[in-house]
Amino acid sequence: MGTKKSLINICLFYFIIILHFSFGSNDFESRSAITFQFKLPHSFKIECKQGLWLSGQELSFKQTFTEFDLSYKINNRFNIFIPFRYGIFKDEIKKRISFGGSYKYNFKTLSFRYKTRFQRVYEQDNKLEETFRNKFSVINKVKKDFELFLSAELFNPQDQNSDNKINEYRISFGANTGFSKNKSIKTFYTFKAEDINKESPDITNIIGLSYNFN
Repeated sequence: MGTKKSLINICLFYFIIILHFSFGSNDFESRSAITFQFKLPHSFKIECKQGLWLSGQELSFKQTFTEFDLSYKINNRFNIFIPFRYGIFKDEIKKRISFGGSYKYNFKTLSFRYKTRFQRVYEQDNKLEETFRNKFSVINKVKKDFELFLSAELFNPQDQNSDNKINEYRISFGANTGFSKNKSIKTFYTFKAEDINKESPDITNIIGLSYNFN
């Protein structure tokens, strides 16, 4: 019990330190979410997520969303998934449907994961954009209930005006801490760069906190 409390305290301390250095600029964004996972028969699983995004020094409302993700476990290494997101912004509603897969390889205490997806975003039933996303992650299981991760994600839009070039990337690191067998908390920091083909890309510092229930 003492070890679990120590790991939780380390995780929260790390989260507060990053928050201190990131907050105070207009390019700051916070993301929080609650996720519920349910195992289904025949290796299927459904994930329900409710999220809230705030931005700026005053942490003004940016977006809230509800997401449902149906996945199928082919074996211990391969998964395929179909997420659907309903997002509410200040003055618009966007719907996003995706299809993707992931591959995971374990080596001792390290796990290497590659995740790819194709997503399409709609606004009032009109297609806004299509994007390929590719994410590479390394996960280090420090303790039974504590792991650290580092990831890099690339965004490749398929719009007519995008020239099919990568226009966004994200670098993230964080920690997963298990409170119990069925509960965990995830904290992370993400450096996001958009419109990287411009002279001055848009930079955003993101702090995230997520509660997960299985």
